[in-house]
Amino acid sequence: MTWVRMLTFAAVVLTAAVLMTKYFLFSLQSAFPGLKRFKKLLNLLYIFNLAGFALFQERTFLNTKASEVFALLVYFYFTFMFVFVSYGVFFEVLILCRRFFEQIYEKRLSVSKRKLFFAVVSLVALNTVAAGWLLAQNVVVKRIEVRDPKIAQYTKAVQISDIHFSRVIDECFAEKIVPMINGLNPDIVLFTGDYMDKGIADPQKITEIMNRIEAPMGKYAISGNHEFYTGYFDCMDFIEKNGFEFMDGRVENVGRNIVVGGVMDRSAEQSEVFYHEDEKVLKQFKKENFNIYLKHRPELADGDETRFDLMLSGHTHGGQIFPFTILVKLVNRYLAGMYELGNGVKLYVSRGTGSWGPPVRFGATPEITLIELRP
Repeated sequence: MTWVRMLTFAAVVLTAAVLMTKYFLFSLQSAFPGLKRFKKLLNLLYIFNLAGFALFQERTFLNTKASEVFALLVYFYFTFMFVFVSYGVFFEVLILCRRFFEQIYEKRLSVSKRKLFFAVVSLVALNTVAAGWLLAQNVVVKRIEVRDPKIAQYTKAVQISDIHFSRVIDECFAEKIVPMINGLNPDIVLFTGDYMDKGIADPQKITEIMNRIEAPMGKYAISGNHEFYTGYFDCMDFIEKNGFEFMDGRVENVGRNIVVGGVMDRSAEQSEVFYHEDEKVLKQFKKENFNIYLKHRPELADGDETRFDLMLSGHTHGGQIFPFTILVKLVNRYLAGMYELGNGVKLYVSRGTGSWGPPVRFGATPEITLIELRP
């Protein structure tokens, strides 16, 4: 990520954080007017927004328990504020719409109604954070079936994506998902990007656990955008130590007339890593094979869908936290699930196995995907 992009990102994040805090304080003081005498004290809440930047500072793999607790507190705080403001603004719009109904219109809500408003929105936000934290731990198995006469033999493929091993997604999460994956008896395991972020407390322990995944036809992985934010070559080395064969820009016949090809995430364009065009992989696919195309972002150029049989992606997290889902859908044509691209060609977008940022999911359950490939 270039300095210009980093500064732009920081400016956008800080502006959004300040506006969220401003709205929260407005709602709080409208509900409890007596708090206005403590306005200067309440304004200290703005300072807490700067804590978020500590989560994005340069850091090594090493981490401490204290930094993990700090990260959780900051993530939960910002998640609460985001949900509070999202629903609060929605209700504010509904309140403004009352002016079209003169019989119920009040120019300004009474203090008692503002208290009710604040209480309801706060409860919704707290419920979203609490329930979302529990849901993020509840990884489910999503089963889909793909039939194609080019598949020589029934094959179980397991897709995992967007784990984001970090200071809050650690070896405990690995211990949770590895038995789930092995319990599906996969022939092949496919990882579609965003394996890790910096801040891992015990990378060796994660390596030990993830190497327990069993797949006789192999385990294959590609990069996501976070591999470039974290350090591409360090991530590639770590993923390979975890037992995966790195497939950026490569195509391999894994058996049973199944060919797997993977592409590097386009974030490489903003890094010092050479970015290859998708064409490098697509032109290696042959029509007589069943071609599985691994690409982190569910994006396609015109005509790409004629070059493969099944594309597997991640990146979107299915929106991760509603109502953020709405914004994610606006910038992603394919959000989550199976999409038919025509002529039997399919695209499957995983909601992701882990979570990025706050370990919270609401309206987008984390998943491990079992893909049954049948002749």
